[in-house]
Amino acid sequence: MARARVERSGYDRALAIACLIVLGFTLYCVLPKVVDGTGATGLDFSCFWSAGQMALDGHAATAYDWPRLRQAILHIHPSLNDAPFPVYEVPIPFFYPPFFFFAATLLALLPFPTAFWIWSTIKLLCWGLVVSAIRPRFAVLLLAFAVPAVLYDFIVGQSSLLAASLLGAILLTLDKRPIVSGFLIALLIFKPQYGVLLPLVLIATGRWTVFITASLVIPLFMLLTGLTFGWDTFEGFREAAIFATTQFHLTGTLAWYKLQSVYGVLRFAGFGYGSAIALHVAVAAAAALWMLIIWRRNVSFAVKAASLLVATLLVSPYFAIYDTALLALALIFLMNAPMAEHGSLLSNRSELRIGFGVLVLAGFTYPVALVPVGPFMCATLIAMIWMRCRQPGVKSDLAYG
Repeated sequence: MARARVERSGYDRALAIACLIVLGFTLYCVLPKVVDGTGATGLDFSCFWSAGQMALDGHAATAYDWPRLRQAILHIHPSLNDAPFPVYEVPIPFFYPPFFFFAATLLALLPFPTAFWIWSTIKLLCWGLVVSAIRPRFAVLLLAFAVPAVLYDFIVGQSSLLAASLLGAILLTLDKRPIVSGFLIALLIFKPQYGVLLPLVLIATGRWTVFITASLVIPLFMLLTGLTFGWDTFEGFREAAIFATTQFHLTGTLAWYKLQSVYGVLRFAGFGYGSAIALHVAVAAAAALWMLIIWRRNVSFAVKAASLLVATLLVSPYFAIYDTALLALALIFLMNAPMAEHGSLLSNRSELRIGFGVLVLAGFTYPVALVPVGPFMCATLIAMIWMRCRQPGVKSDLAYG
């Protein structure tokens, strides 16, 4: 027992050192650009803040009007006028459901720089709290902040880190606090692609309290949204969703390498729309079925949680590099899943080192090579989950909730 404790302490120390090296390298490369403003910090956040300004002016639905949103964003980032990329012809469109206006308007009450830093602080705090609740180790917390997805989310001011934290909290409260979990699922409607598999899990496993709570709270949130910001925001969102599907994400307006999905990889490789979307749907269906099978098996909850997080990314054709924070969360959940050190292809610790290494190396390769790396990351986590599932019936040592 004492020997195991010493080995674990040594492993935590080695992991912490590796993460500190990665964090140090990241800060060395990025911090100067953040300070002098050359890194376009908060570029994506500018669409949230501008949408909030429009809502405060009583015209929330105009946030879905691309030319008007463009003019608002150019006041914040005038250099976009000279950007060479076609995506910036309509910079950073606003695709979020109307419920997101509650957050956007609060942020828009503050000057843009202040709002950006408060938004970033809240995201990082939520991320740290959820990670600590899953695996309360300092080395694991360092790992959670060292993965490149956190850096990318911070720089542009995206919402993926907050949504990933919310999904992690949903999993943590799923069994012991089902009403809280259902309420959190309702909050996740601001990023609906993150919750697309949750209803399947709840129905397949009979978690009816969570399902009913979410089913009651979501319409209430939609009612409050309509009464507060106007019912025309829902029509604006519907048109934005159509635009996102037919003219932005799936047609090449957004560079293919930026789509980290199976669909993005296939389009990057030269496949046409029909074949790429058909193959993506096939992979998505297989991933959803695989995830449901795992949730029906007698395996550790940590393995089930990790399978949901990985499958969530495989199902969506839209996910970007900062969404791979879900894979970091899956890796941290897997740290709680017991696995024999003998009789396996790799030891538990070697496997986790490989997983962390893939997330870091592939994440930093992306902006240099300009290729989609998401499916490769997902495949690595799937292999790790498969190795855990070779030991059915093993229960996690961590009590969730």
